Amino acid sequence: MDLGKKIRAHRDELGLTQAELADKLGLTYSSVSQWESGRATPRTPILRQLADLFGTTVADLMGEDAAETAISGTSRMVPLLGFAHMGEPCDEENLADEVEVPASIADAHPRGFMVHAQGGCMDNRFPNDALLLVDPDMEPVNGQPVLAETSDYGAVVRNYTRGRSTVMLTADSHSGEYDDILAGPGDEPVVCKGRVVWYMGERDERE
Repeated sequence: MDLGKKIRAHRDELGLTQAELADKLGLTYSSVSQWESGRATPRTPILRQLADLFGTTVADLMGEDAAETAISGTSRMVPLLGFAHMGEPCDEENLADEVEVPASIADAHPRGFMVHAQGGCMDNRFPNDALLLVDPDMEPVNGQPVLAETSDYGAVVRNYTRGRSTVMLTADSHSGEYDDILAGPGDEPVVCKGRVVWYMGERDERE
């Protein structure tokens, strides 16, 4: 049984909803939903909290080999370049922070960088306050999220769609209150900074 199924099975045993489990962990329910669907993996501190809550071990949740890798800190530091949706990302020279990510993820995207996403325009796909890994070497793909810069909105994370002569950036939100961003002939261009390839659903508290 994979990690997501184990989390759901333990949650069901305790009679908890996704929202109730998230509340016990101080997270949003979308984080739990992403874990259980296999679209994201909890970080090591959260895995330990889950194991304690479920009365089991990290090794039981992840399997011995995976747990050993997670706990041993096989990881890389990736630059955090700023915020998306609420302003332009910082230049690398103005590096704000670094984020620890699994080595397998960092190695697969050697020039990747993180942005701290704020706002609810993509809350069907990413929880608010998520840290997103952007790969600047990956071309945008229709229907997939990208980090883009626009003249009117600054840096945003939206789903990307290219037509014959237009680029559309669409929100993916529960509320449906966010406008699409459309750039066509004669408009200021949309600059795609990279494809969003991975995310961390909750941010570490830093002193």
